[in-house]
Amino acid sequence: MKTVIIIWVQIILLSTCALAQNEVVDTDKELKIFVGYDLGQMAFNEFQNFAGEIGLKTQKDHMIRFAYQNVKLTEAHLSSSFGGAVDGNNVTGLWHGYGLLYDIPIYRFKNGKGFAYSGVAAGYHKNSYQHTKLDESFEHETALVGFDIGFRENNIFKIKGLYINFSIPFLFNLNKIEETKLGDATINSDVLTQSIAFFVGYEF
Repeated sequence: MKTVIIIWVQIILLSTCALAQNEVVDTDKELKIFVGYDLGQMAFNEFQNFAGEIGLKTQKDHMIRFAYQNVKLTEAHLSSSFGGAVDGNNVTGLWHGYGLLYDIPIYRFKNGKGFAYSGVAAGYHKNSYQHTKLDESFEHETALVGFDIGFRENNIFKIKGLYINFSIPFLFNLNKIEETKLGDATINSDVLTQSIAFFVGYEF
């Protein structure tokens, strides 16, 4: 299964690079740097620690992004229907992750400021879970490969450089998370990691 996933991602990456080659040669006269704060993940987890992105954008809005997560996960978020990582209560966690993403526009909106995009992604995640009442814990780490889709809009509130980036990565764990019990709670099995990020940032 891992081999199939890796081959699939390599094919997508090669195809995407082929599509982007002309732009890299012809239009990369000016690369812009951007940095963003993941307001979505931080709000879901009471703004504990930090998550964000830094990247480069070409004149035709191709993006190379590096995403970083060091998020203390709350009991409420882990056990919610949105988080879905834990069945039961009294479990908190720590999500430590790195991701590298390459995205290209697939649809531009009429206002000229916003565009939908898609691309390929790879990364590393380490998840730690701790029972709040028992001396029980669980750790898992894995490399991940997959793709992402998203929407970005520039010059928000007519402020030049201010942007929002709504990103949804779909990442396959090369080391599957097995179902694990912590007290009466259950860490759910996970092969496909799907999260949502909402970055607010500035492009220089």
